[in-house]
Amino acid sequence: MEIKVYGAAQTCPSCVGAPSSEETYSWLQAVLERKYETALTFAYIDFETSPVEDDWILALKDDVYFYPLVLLDEEMIDEGYVQLKKITQAIDTRLEKTAPE
Repeated sequence: MEIKVYGAAQTCPSCVGAPSSEETYSWLQAVLERKYETALTFAYIDFETSPVEDDWILALKDDVYFYPLVLLDEEMIDEGYVQLKKITQAIDTRLEKTAPE
């Protein structure tokens, strides 16, 4: 499973008091690597400086989403003030679907 965090160096103006995108990425990586033995990969994309513009970057630039924007295997899981519970629920659901019976 791949966790992608899209963010920017500047904190989201609508997310006053929230950690920065990079802090959120580092925190999620540390917590999720400890919690899950499943192989997770992590990527941080600064949408303001990325040389590639995918649909997520275009949506962030058009203010469709708040950042940081967290994806699990290209599915949007959370945005703005990221909550660990939403992320772990999405991972747990994905693991349940792929568990051998």
